[in-house]
Amino acid sequence: MGVSSPPVEQRVVGRLGSRKARRRFSLWLLLPLALLLGAGFWLWRTLSTPTMPAATITTATVTTGTLTLSVTGSGTVQPIQTRNLTFPLAGTVSEVLVQVGDTVVQGQPLARLDTEDLQMALLQAEANLKSAQAQVAAAQGEGATANEVAQAQAQLASAQASYEKTRTGDVTAAELAAAQAQVVSAQAQLDDLLDGASAIDLATAQSSVEQARLSLESQRVSLSAAKTKAESAVTTAANSLRDAQESYSTIYWNNREQERARGELTQSAKDEEAAALRAVENAQENLHQAELAYTQAQQAETIGIQQAEANLSDAEQQLADVQSGATASEIASARASLASAKSNLANLQHPASAQDLAMARASVEQARLSLENLTSPASASTLASAEASLAQSQVAYAQAKLDLEDATLTAPFAGVVAEVDVDPGDDAAVATITLIDSSAFVIDLSLSESDIGTVAVGQPVTLSFDALSDLRITGEVQSVAPLATVTSNVATYTVRVSFQATDAAIRAGMSATGAIQTVEHRDVLLVPTRAIQTRNETKVVQVQQSGQPPRTVQVRTGLSSDGMTEIVGCAEGEAACLQAGDTLLIVNTSSSSSSSTTRQSSLFDGMGGPPPGAGGRP
Repeated sequence: MGVSSPPVEQRVVGRLGSRKARRRFSLWLLLPLALLLGAGFWLWRTLSTPTMPAATITTATVTTGTLTLSVTGSGTVQPIQTRNLTFPLAGTVSEVLVQVGDTVVQGQPLARLDTEDLQMALLQAEANLKSAQAQVAAAQGEGATANEVAQAQAQLASAQASYEKTRTGDVTAAELAAAQAQVVSAQAQLDDLLDGASAIDLATAQSSVEQARLSLESQRVSLSAAKTKAESAVTTAANSLRDAQESYSTIYWNNREQERARGELTQSAKDEEAAALRAVENAQENLHQAELAYTQAQQAETIGIQQAEANLSDAEQQLADVQSGATASEIASARASLASAKSNLANLQHPASAQDLAMARASVEQARLSLENLTSPASASTLASAEASLAQSQVAYAQAKLDLEDATLTAPFAGVVAEVDVDPGDDAAVATITLIDSSAFVIDLSLSESDIGTVAVGQPVTLSFDALSDLRITGEVQSVAPLATVTSNVATYTVRVSFQATDAAIRAGMSATGAIQTVEHRDVLLVPTRAIQTRNETKVVQVQQSGQPPRTVQVRTGLSSDGMTEIVGCAEGEAACLQAGDTLLIVNTSSSSSSSTTRQSSLFDGMGGPPPGAGGRP
């Protein structure tokens, strides 16, 4: 029997097979790692490699021109003048003469108050003034008339003659007969008073009352008719004025529209406008005359009725006196007259006593003093008092006259009625008429503190309007506010811009934008701002040269505005600077990234870059 041992080859083979299995296992494990590393490398190359965007090159020409800087603000159109007109005194509105949209001239009446009380106050003030003037004249010795002086002189002469007769006792038969007749007359008057009024006296007094009453009614009717006629004339004149104003307003604005469209008016249009304006002025004068006539008619009615009422009152008082008979005072006066007449007769019939001479002498002295008072100035204190009263009367008259004038609300300037907040019958305290001057407008622009520093009065302003997109108007800075308006910690300054209303479409309240021209450089070299490249804080442009690579020129810049930049010079060492007419190369790309910008700025490095139209590196 043989002994078997494990086969050697089999062990070797088994060992080798186990190694191969382990090797296959390691390779499969490294494969995913290799794929991962490959993908990461590809991603790193993709992200780290810059791509050059597609670029196009255009050209631009160096030019000369004007470059301006401006600051912009917005605001609302306002009339150059706006006035809310009110009556300066109390009263009731009697008539309103205008309506919204009416064109008025300076001084034209707009509304009126009831003036009856004011006219009466003026008449009273005028009467007081005349009385004060007479008192001053009398105090100065100038108030007496020639007739009053003559009467005083006659009284003095009569007193002197009476004194001489009393002193000498020389009485004529005629003087004695006259004294006797005076006694008879005084006795008859006393008897009539004691007997009462006769039927004839009563009828006469009643007839006087009736005549006075009829006269009063007649005055009321006739004077009222005259006032009504004058008032109607005022209404007619006011309507004529309104018609003339409307016609003038239509012609005026039509001509302004024609001027804006054609630049100049025809002579016939100018004549038509001038004629329309004269028609307004004539109508205004006619209205003024009609108002004066109406005022005179009112005064005549007031005075005439007052006089007629006074006459009726006097006639009624006379009738009452006749009906009631003589009063105790009248009887006493008649008895005193009879006693005086008898005493005078007795004096003539008997020699004068010492007492009679004294009384006659006193009469002479009294007559002399009366004459001196008429012809000699008063004392200084009396004159001063009279002059003070005159001054007060003059002030009162002037105030009454002013109040009557203020009862008519007039236009302080030519313009357009914007608002009428009053009706006849309203209280004057709440009546308001708004008038605007539409011949020119202003706009208040709000500018920030960073923009206000370069703004000054007189600078031109280009205005545009939200509602009128095609309209551009040039205005001017009228004022600059010295103080800021602070709102929510933001400071702004108000700049007022004025301009003429050359277009009828412009209305107050429209929103507008104003561009204020603050800086202007004329006849300077200009290039598009896009043509300027910045390299390490140095500004350059690329100048195209015929048949040669582009030339890089370092430049010094000035103002920049609206896509254009001013070239004020070239860097030191440049053999040639820019000139008007030079052609510049401008690189336009579709990307705005920083890497693209860097790539664009280096396109012309080296030998001057690619020719016009070449693209970037793929």
